[in-house]
Amino acid sequence: MPERSTIDVVAAPGGWPKPWPNVAELADHLPGDRWTLVGGLMVQLHAVHHRIGTIRPTNDVDIVLHVETTRGSPAVAADALESLGYRLTTPVDPRNKTAHRFTRLDPSTRTTDTVDVLLADHAAPKVVERLRGHTMVKIEGGTQALRRTINVCLQIVTGQTTTISVPDAFGALILKTAAYQTDSRDRARHLYDAAVLLCCIEDPYAQRERFAGSDRKRLTFLAKSLLPEHPAWQRIRSDIRRDGQAALRLLSAP
Repeated sequence: MPERSTIDVVAAPGGWPKPWPNVAELADHLPGDRWTLVGGLMVQLHAVHHRIGTIRPTNDVDIVLHVETTRGSPAVAADALESLGYRLTTPVDPRNKTAHRFTRLDPSTRTTDTVDVLLADHAAPKVVERLRGHTMVKIEGGTQALRRTINVCLQIVTGQTTTISVPDAFGALILKTAAYQTDSRDRARHLYDAAVLLCCIEDPYAQRERFAGSDRKRLTFLAKSLLPEHPAWQRIRSDIRRDGQAALRLLSAP
């Protein structure tokens, strides 16, 4: 297996706002081989690295656990989060056996910090474990994303380097496309994220060579939804937008 690549990401002017300090804190308490950052912060990271200039705010930290390679990850993650003051939010309906959200109150701002702990969609049944006695929530596209990860080094806290695992731009794009296909809650935000991630694809031709599984089908679906006139493109600078739209055309071509 090729060695995972590592990139350094320099913060945008103003530094890394909340909830990024929570990511640094988590990285100090949960070994990096146990989890990968996904969700809105994943998109922010790629946008900052490629200087896209368009960042969608998010308050949540979303992570996928590496259950395939490290046994006991759900318990280790729960222990780490609970040591930081988080508590698992359990469903009100007793018929719902799933759980994924850890929360804590930030006394300085009176706001709630949130970490969502997720499972890849095609994790082998023999490695799937429970999260504090609850069935874990699966993230569509998570398995392919974990196969396309890179290490990212950044300074969230002054003078301290934090290294985290994150899907590369193409893996992140497929993950967001899968979310758009399956998410029933505010699904339009995934199209805005996909537009940004397309602008982060440096070599669409090389990415076509990496197609696997349902990648092609998902990208064809994305192209039908993320048309050139879609509002998601209008927030992006015109020259960068053209590159992103060209990437989508190439990636979705027969």
